[in-house]
Amino acid sequence: MMTASGRIRPPPALVTAAPRVLWVGPAGEPWLAVTRALRLAGGESHLVSTLDAASSEVPRLKPSLVLVHWRLVSEARGPALSALRTRSGHAPVALVVEADTPAEVLEAGESEGVEDCLLLPLRFSELRARLAVLTGEPRAAAPVRPVERFSPRVVLMAGASGPRAWGGLGALLEACGHHLVYSASVEGAAVRLADGAVVPHLVLVSGEGPLAALRLLSTLRSRAVLEGVPALTVAVGPGTRAPGLAALLPRIDALLGRDSGSLHVEERVPFCCPVEFGEGGSRESEWTSGFSVALSPGGLIVRTLVPLRPGTAVKLRIHLPTTRERLDTPGVVAWANPFAPRGGLSFPYGMGVRFLGMGPPRLMHLRQLCQPVASL
Repeated sequence: MMTASGRIRPPPALVTAAPRVLWVGPAGEPWLAVTRALRLAGGESHLVSTLDAASSEVPRLKPSLVLVHWRLVSEARGPALSALRTRSGHAPVALVVEADTPAEVLEAGESEGVEDCLLLPLRFSELRARLAVLTGEPRAAAPVRPVERFSPRVVLMAGASGPRAWGGLGALLEACGHHLVYSASVEGAAVRLADGAVVPHLVLVSGEGPLAALRLLSTLRSRAVLEGVPALTVAVGPGTRAPGLAALLPRIDALLGRDSGSLHVEERVPFCCPVEFGEGGSRESEWTSGFSVALSPGGLIVRTLVPLRPGTAVKLRIHLPTTRERLDTPGVVAWANPFAPRGGLSFPYGMGVRFLGMGPPRLMHLRQLCQPVASL
């Protein structure tokens, strides 16, 4: 059954808590826009002028959302944004930027855990959509059902400590929209799966040689939660390069019932810039913003708390700060991870967009931007 298009929002009955937003930056027009929006939403807005002050204030205020003006990141010395992200708890940190904000600012934000971006001038509809998502009551965790066409697939990487393990295979799979469970031991994997009430769709196993991988797989098979779950042993490691990882994707896609080949995620490069998106089938699109983190010849990965649904036709406005150009292109949402408690899973908030109907000149321009190939 096809999923209806549109932005993913929780049912209205879940939006109960009064929103509280912490603004980190100067007391100018953007701050006033936030104040007006919060007043209309029945919430509270608070202002601090520095990242250090925000780090001290966040534990006391417990905001729903932290908005940081991009100039503070540009002027910061050291990982002040990372410290704020650590202390903000479950509250996401979003940058407020302009179309020509230097890419270095977004790169720093992405590396320090920023999960969204709002474009100036602030639009009330954008802030309202985020507040609706953030103030909703969390849904109870339930085992993943593998029947929905667009539902994310959960992959257990047994023997891996994180996205960069195994030559970066986990990071590659996250870029395909999959949800990952990393565990360096069998015991840890069992605990994580039980605590999160998660049933994986696939188990990937690697070890110090084929025999070690097979022994680990045999031990995992003894766990009831993994009964009937397909498994694949992979020979990857720190020295594995992108072509070797890319060769695994068709086998993994086949086991997961997915086709990520058209995204060309193995050719992705870091690519941080502001992005606006709206539904492609409507002339009166409600535009919202986010920021891209990776670009490939086949698509774009966009960080946002309010992605569109998978399968939705989308219009993109890609702002290139260096050249001050704006690329307008159509696409379709290949996968989406809206804001929700992660519950032990590893995945980025946002969406992967597959380019559609792009002419040769623009496609050549994007391919130039995608060189050289990123090392994973």
